[in-house]
Amino acid sequence: MASLRRLPSLPLLVLSIVTALPTASANAEGIVAVTVYPDRATIVREHPMTIAAGDGILTISALPARLDPASVRVRAEGLSGLRLHHVETRTVHGRDLAHPQERALDEALQVARAEHRTLGDGRRAQELRLGFIERLSQNAGAVEPVLSPDQWPDAWSRIGDGALEALQQITRIDAALHEVDREIGRIERELAALRTERRDSLEARIHYQVGAAGTARVTLEYQVPGAHWSPVYEARLDTVAGRLEWVQRAEVQQNTGEAWDDVVLHLATGRPALGGRWPELHSWFLDIAPPDQALKHGWADRMEDAPRAAMAPMAAAAMTEAALETTGFTSRYRVPGRISLPSDNRQQRFLLASREHDAVLSARVVPAFSTHAYLSAETVFEGDTPLLPGAVNLFQDGQTAGQTRIGTVAPGAPLRLAFGIDDRLEVRHELDRDSLGREGLLRRQQRLQRGYRITLTNHHDREVRVTVLDRLPVPRDERIQVELTATTTPPTARDVDDRLGVLSWTRAMAAGGTETLQFGYTVSWPQEVNTLQGLDRPGR
Repeated sequence: MASLRRLPSLPLLVLSIVTALPTASANAEGIVAVTVYPDRATIVREHPMTIAAGDGILTISALPARLDPASVRVRAEGLSGLRLHHVETRTVHGRDLAHPQERALDEALQVARAEHRTLGDGRRAQELRLGFIERLSQNAGAVEPVLSPDQWPDAWSRIGDGALEALQQITRIDAALHEVDREIGRIERELAALRTERRDSLEARIHYQVGAAGTARVTLEYQVPGAHWSPVYEARLDTVAGRLEWVQRAEVQQNTGEAWDDVVLHLATGRPALGGRWPELHSWFLDIAPPDQALKHGWADRMEDAPRAAMAPMAAAAMTEAALETTGFTSRYRVPGRISLPSDNRQQRFLLASREHDAVLSARVVPAFSTHAYLSAETVFEGDTPLLPGAVNLFQDGQTAGQTRIGTVAPGAPLRLAFGIDDRLEVRHELDRDSLGREGLLRRQQRLQRGYRITLTNHHDREVRVTVLDRLPVPRDERIQVELTATTTPPTARDVDDRLGVLSWTRAMAAGGTETLQFGYTVSWPQEVNTLQGLDRPGR
C-alpha cells in the first residue's frame, strides 16, 4: 500500500483512470463520501482498477476546474510495492469536450434555418402576387377601358381565382413555417442541454511504479468551493408543561460542478477559512499630539496598526437524527443513510438533533418603548457541541410565534428566547411628574425631576414571573448629577447585562394580581449650562 501523500494539483468529476505507459482502464465509481463545511466541501473518491507492472501513468480526467490543487491527497491500497510519484495536471477547456451529437445537431439546425428562409421568401412572393391582383381589381377600368360588360364575369373569375390561389399558398407556407420553427426550437434546446455540460475541467496524470501487476483501490481526496451548510433551528415551547423542544437542522446546498450520488454525508462545524493563523497584536504607541491637532476620535480609533478580528409545523413521522462524531476540538454530524444531492444549489434539510429542556417562563416589559409584555423562555443548552450562529423559528403551543437569530451557544450556556407578545399581561405606563426648576443660594443649579407609574395586571389563571426594565440617565460630565427619587420602588438589579443605567424590577405576580411600580429620577446641572445633550422628552 502506498502511503497517503499530498499532491500539488489534482481534481476530479467523473473518475476515469487509464494507464499511459502500460495500457489499463476502468470505469468510474464516483464519489463515496463528502464532508461539507460552512464554506466548502471535502470530497473522497474511490476506484478499483487493474494496474500493469512497471512504470506507468494513471490519467484522471474530467476533474472540477475549481478544485483546490493544494488540498489534494491520493493513496492506493491492495497492491504491494506500488509507489506513486509526481503528478502533472492540465486544463481541458469545455470546447474540447463537445458531445458527439453536437455536430449533427449543428448541421440539422443550419438545414432548418435555410428551409425557414426559403419558406419566408415564398410567402413574400405570394404577398406581392396578391397585392398586384388587388391593385388590378381596383383599377380595372383604367387598365382595360374597352372591356365590354359581357366580358366582366370572366375577368372577375380570373382575378378571384388568382387571389384565392395566393391566399391558399400563404396559408400552406404559414403552416410549414410553424413546423420549421418548432423543429428549430427543439434542436436549439438539445444543443443548449449539451453545451451546459461543456465546462472547463482538469486532467491529472499520476506517475507510478510497481514490480508486479495487480489490482488496487485508488482513493482521491480534495477540497472544492461551491458547497456550504448552515444551521436552522426550531424552538417549540409548551407553556403548559414548561418544556422547550430544541430542534437542530442543517440546510445544505452545493454547486461544485459535480453531482453527489448515493454518498456518505458529513456536516462539519469547523471553519477552515478562519484556521491556519491567529490574531497578532502590534505595538501600541502613545505620543503628544501637535498643539494644533484637536482630539477628534476616541482612544480606540488610534489603534490603527491592530488587525481587526474576523467576524466571525411538526411532522407526523419521526425523522432519524444525525450521529454526532466529536473529539475534544472538532465536531461533525454523520447524516443517516446515503444522500444524493445534484449540483444545482437546491436546498436540502437534514435533522441533526432534537432534545427537550426544562424551561423557565417569564414575561419581560420595557414600558419606555412599548406597553406590551413579551413572553420569554430561558433554559440551559445541554448539547454535546456548541450551536453555530443561525436562524431560529419559534413555535408556542403549536403556533408560529416568529423568528429570531442566535449567536454561538456553548454547552452549558443559558439560552433565552422571546416568544412574542403575552396579551394576558396588561401594562400601563403613566407620566407622574415632569418639572424643571432652579435650586441653591450660592451655587445655582437647574433641576429636572421626572417620575413614572407602571401598573401591571396578570390576567392569567396562574402565577407569572414578570421583569420590568427601564433606564436611568448616565452622566458623562461630573457637573451633572443623577439620582433616583425617594418614591422609586427599589430595583431588583442595576446595570443589567453590564449596560450602565439599566434597571430591572422582577415580580412573581399571582393569578389576577396587580402590581404598581414607581420610577423617578432627578437630574441637576449648573445654571450656566443651557442645554444637556441626550436629555429626552417625557414621552421618550
